[in-house]
Amino acid sequence: MIKTTAPGKVVLWGEYAVLVGAAAGVMALNTPATVAASRSTDDEWHFSSQGFKAKPASCPANELPKNSSTALLAAILRHWGFVSLDQCGQAMRIHTDSSAFFQDSRKLGLGSSAAVCAATYRLLCELTARNPTLTEAMSIHRDWQGGRGSGLDIASAWHGGLIRFQQGEATPAELPAELHWQVVFSGKSAGTQGYVVSFDEWRREADVAPLDDLVAASTCLSDGAANLEALASYCAALKTFDDAARLNIFTHEHIRLGTLAAASGVLYKPCGAGGGDIGIGFSDDPYALAVFRQRVVEDGFSPLDLEMASHGVVLERG
Repeated sequence: MIKTTAPGKVVLWGEYAVLVGAAAGVMALNTPATVAASRSTDDEWHFSSQGFKAKPASCPANELPKNSSTALLAAILRHWGFVSLDQCGQAMRIHTDSSAFFQDSRKLGLGSSAAVCAATYRLLCELTARNPTLTEAMSIHRDWQGGRGSGLDIASAWHGGLIRFQQGEATPAELPAELHWQVVFSGKSAGTQGYVVSFDEWRREADVAPLDDLVAASTCLSDGAANLEALASYCAALKTFDDAARLNIFTHEHIRLGTLAAASGVLYKPCGAGGGDIGIGFSDDPYALAVFRQRVVEDGFSPLDLEMASHGVVLERG
């Protein structure tokens, strides 16, 4: 059996600013997406998934699969010019598990698409004896997302740890040792692409001064110390930008979480493109974060037990 694993991610700063060339801070999380391949017992390829709901499917080796659970795999093979599965070698059973990215069937917003893409791409490279590269993985995922996105989520899944990402380039970064954090699920799942489309439309027609301020705040964090003061300045710039672009980054749920955080002595910011997903609380006081976590639970939200994933996509043989 061959198994590939890739981590999820949280954007600490740089939302939307990264789309206009600013640097962003992205941290990989220990939410694994795994894709496993084992020999098929017949001449067909078989596909199953966990987390993302899709019916098991089978496909003859002389075709490419066509059902929803295999669309990404088929897209990668078409990117290489493949027209059938038998170009990958012997028939296999492929199982994709992204269940760590869901809670009670709700997508958490931890980068499941990028993690599954990175793991699937790495597995297929192994099956076809291709040299995997981040550049190609980013290109495939960008095509998969309709040609939009910065690629930061793929870069995070590829490298692991905390990275500084700017214009396709990722370099290792660090948070101050005294800075602690807690990720929280807002209770609402949201897609990314629709908000990116709205952002593009707003940027073409509006006064982009709030975006310029967001870029400056993101640059300050990326090029200097990621301390609470700089994070607070970035969060304020993000709120002003959101009010101008009307992307609904600060949903009612995130505003409520921000109130709970402030009452606990914690700085809170949303981390999604808009509409919900996750947010993160920062503090240099672990006790304050513990108080925030308790208040979050009492208010009906879900603090997530997460750690930074030190490794990016990995391949194992068993």
